[in-house]
This record gives sequence, C-alpha cells and structure tokens, in this order.
Amino acid sequence: MARNQVIEEQTLPFYHLKHYYPVRIGHIFNNRYRIIANLGYGAHSTVWLAWDEKVNEYATLKISVQIDKYSVEHSHVLNEINVLQRLKQFADKDHPGLDFTTLARDIFETKSLCGRHYCIAYKPQGNSVRTLQETFPNAMIPKLLVKSLIHRLFFSVNWLHATCGVAHTDISPQNVLMEIEDDTSLKDIEDQESQDPSVPIISTVNGDVSTIVYKSRPTMLELSGHPILTDYGQMRLVEGSVNRDWWMSDLYRAPEVLLQLPWEFPVDIWSIGVMTLELLEGKNLFDPIDRVHGQYVLPLALAQYIGYLGPPPLNIIQQSPLFSTYFDADWNWISEPPVPKTSLEDFVTTIPPGEEKDQFMRFIQKILTWDPEVRATSNEIIPDEWLMMPVEAML
Repeated sequence: MARNQVIEEQTLPFYHLKHYYPVRIGHIFNNRYRIIANLGYGAHSTVWLAWDEKVNEYATLKISVQIDKYSVEHSHVLNEINVLQRLKQFADKDHPGLDFTTLARDIFETKSLCGRHYCIAYKPQGNSVRTLQETFPNAMIPKLLVKSLIHRLFFSVNWLHATCGVAHTDISPQNVLMEIEDDTSLKDIEDQESQDPSVPIISTVNGDVSTIVYKSRPTMLELSGHPILTDYGQMRLVEGSVNRDWWMSDLYRAPEVLLQLPWEFPVDIWSIGVMTLELLEGKNLFDPIDRVHGQYVLPLALAQYIGYLGPPPLNIIQQSPLFSTYFDADWNWISEPPVPKTSLEDFVTTIPPGEEKDQFMRFIQKILTWDPEVRATSNEIIPDEWLMMPVEAML
C-alpha cells in the first residue's frame, strides 16, 4: 500500500473538499460493473474501465464526486445527468450524428461515507483529441485527419441542435474522444493490470477510508478520424430558454458571450471553428490570459477578436453593455491594449496559398463571425466545399 505520494486527481485544487468515491479495483457496482483499471479523472469525476457482467462486454464507468445541494459540483453533475436523460429520449432517431455522440448506457446512484454519487456507464472510447494532438510535432495534426474529425463533429452538433434542442457549449480537443475500433487496447489494459497490479494510495480519517487513488492507465491512441463528442456538464437547453450569462471556456468563447448578449446554438459552431485552427496550427487563435495572475482579460480578448475578425458590426456592438466602455460614439476602439495587426489568413500557415487555402478561408470565415445570425449553421456547413474536397485534391 503506497502512501505519502500525490498523484492524478490529488493534484487538483481543493481536491480534499471534493469527496471522490473511494473506488477499489475489483469492486462491483450495481451488481453488474466490475472495476478493472483507472482510465482518468477530472474535476467532477473519475473514469474507470469495467467489465459489464450482465452483457459480457467492456464498459466505461464515470463516477461523480459526492453531490449535495450545497456543493459547486451539484449543478454540474446533475446537469450532465439531466442532459443524458434528455438525449436518451431522442436516441432512437435515425441521424448520422448519433455515430459521433456519447450516450449513456446506464445511470445509477451509489453511496460512500461522504454521501451520494452518480455513476454513468458508457461504451468505451479512446484518448481525447488533445492527447492525440500532443503526439504530433508542434501539436499540428495533419489536415486530412483534422478535416475528417471536424466534418464528423458537425454531424454530432447537428443532432444535438436540431433534434435535441441543446447546445454543448464546451467543445474543445479535451472533450472529443477518438473511437476505438475493437477491444484490443481494452484487453491490453486488463492484461497490464493483471500482470502489474496498480498500487492504491489510501487516505484514512479516524480509521475509515476516505480516499483511494490509483494512477490511470491510458488507452491506445487511434488515428481513425472518427470523433466522439463527450462531457455534457456545461450543456444548455436552448429551445424555449434565454441564455445570456458568462459561459464557455476562455479560449473557445463565442463573441456573443464575450459581448454579454443572448446566445444560442451558434456558440458551438464558433468553438469548432476555433478548434479547427488550433488542430491545424498547433496553437490557439486567441490567448487573452494574464499569465502572471492567471486571469482572463476581457479587453485583451476583445482586441484579439477585432484583430482577426475586424470590428464588430455596429448593430451588434450597440446592443452590448460593453459598448461605451470600449468604443466611442463613432465605433472606434478606445481601450488598451491596442488591436493587434493580424488576420485569419496570416494565422493559417499549414495550407499553402492556392485554391485549397481559398476554399479553407471561405469555410473558416463562415464560422468565425461576430454575428451569430450570419454564422453558418451545422446544416449549412456540412456540405462546405473544403470539407467535401476529395482527398487527392488536398495532397
């Protein structure tokens, strides 16, 4: 039994307050799911490879931190559960986006000494696109693979928007997994665990086990180009709702959220556009972070957006409560820092000048727009000429 180490989820801020479920390898949940190995962790859950003894196949089991109505995690976890239950209502629809979207196989509750925890069983998938990206030189994924990933993501988003009436709001390389083609990598993990059992780090309080932490075992990297959109803790209902709060992750935030205006489905299209450039170029389009203090800087973000997109349309910015703070009556930027001299075309270096780059620029400019009503919908962008370009034309 290992002690006095700090690994994995223990490195997270406020780990000691989160009350993760003390999972043990070999434990059986819900009289069905036998835990094989740790696959990973996050701020609100741990993820495990399990064997589903009811149907004799592998499953991924996501086990939430303890939830109560006073905890920050309560809303995040409950939101994901509610969204998954909503998506299940539409899962029998014949839509290609279902092939690229995570759905829950089973949802149930369990208890620890801390309280209640939700458990979600999924079909196992591979590593995230972020992990895949880190294996390529300069984090630049080949454009054919990027095109394959992005094109399929639009089908997933189309199903979420048009069929389910929800916006994901947190699309990024971390929240897109690569589909595994067979059980080979899962069997490898089980064999590794059998031959070299993981040693847990166990913490106790008054003689009772409070936490058990295992180092995770990564699955095999896949290059199939078959993405699976996942992680619904930030998902929002759009149909019949008005959303205008500060939302989305810093580097993928749509301009309507930035300008504190009402936002809907187009925020996901924006995120996919930013992600496309990141995967191709190996760096973020926007970087509005004060590295010294670790803070998001709103005027820096606005200046960068203007640098790449030009000034926001007057009819858009006049509706924003930020207008008088950052612009004068003649629509001029009056804040610091100054607007950088740059362009989307200059940012794209992995596609050389020519017909393909022209097509790509038309594609990305349909997505990265200030006005969400002008921004292409998933239906409109799926048949885009760059996404549909034959492979031989891109070599």
